[in-house]
Amino acid sequence: MNIKPDCIVCLLNQALKVTKLLKLDDVTSKEILDKSAQILIEHDFSCTPPQIAKEIYEAISDITGDNDPVLRAKERATSEALRVDTSFVATIKDAIKMAVIGNVIDFGAQNQFELSEMIQDHFSKEFSIDDFYAFEDELKEAKEIVIIGDNTGEHVFDKLLIETIKKHYDVKVNYFVRTKPIINDVTPKEAQILSQCANIIDTGIETPGFEIHKANAVSIEIFEHADIVIAKGMGNFESLYQVAKRPIYYLFIVKCNVVADAIGKDIKSMIFKRG
Repeated sequence: MNIKPDCIVCLLNQALKVTKLLKLDDVTSKEILDKSAQILIEHDFSCTPPQIAKEIYEAISDITGDNDPVLRAKERATSEALRVDTSFVATIKDAIKMAVIGNVIDFGAQNQFELSEMIQDHFSKEFSIDDFYAFEDELKEAKEIVIIGDNTGEHVFDKLLIETIKKHYDVKVNYFVRTKPIINDVTPKEAQILSQCANIIDTGIETPGFEIHKANAVSIEIFEHADIVIAKGMGNFESLYQVAKRPIYYLFIVKCNVVADAIGKDIKSMIFKRG
């Protein structure tokens, strides 16, 4: 998915949010916003939002000297997710719902939603696009799965999903992560809490979305040959939808107008789409 005018505003707002998170002075904040605007001017509409976000966040790191500028937000999100009582999760579909609801933990999203409120409001709702039964049929025969991770904090609920799947099926799970900090995405460091239930794969990806042509050989081999691939979040959807040559299950909450228009569903909709 290529950027739209709305994405330009969203990316600038993200840069502003980082300056506030880091409590930067006005001069440094303006330098970051000026550089972000310059990056946006230099790109046309053939780029994806994750591609431009990578450059903006690299500029933020260069200016501030902080290679993980959203670290505080990641730590808070993980703590919040770990406090959630998930004892009511009984089935694989329950776990998939929790994994998608967890996708509201997203520092870079245009719209921000409270995790506890979303659990209370959305757990009893149906998916707006629901390909669970196709997934269930494939899962019965699957030997190897890939889950492409998205946000830190959200990954706590991905762990719950993996553990629930493994209670019912003897399947190998590979969990794909970004190679280094970008926005609040999961890296090998944060993914260690999943190491007992999944094979953690550093994809070599530096963008907040799985860009196939940028992935390392190990992750490409696994991605192409896995029986099932689940791509979490809008960044992975923006990078892979109508690009990947294999079937992928996209699992995310719609959090912006651009994705809402692309998929034909309202903001806050839960999506589990095979594409």
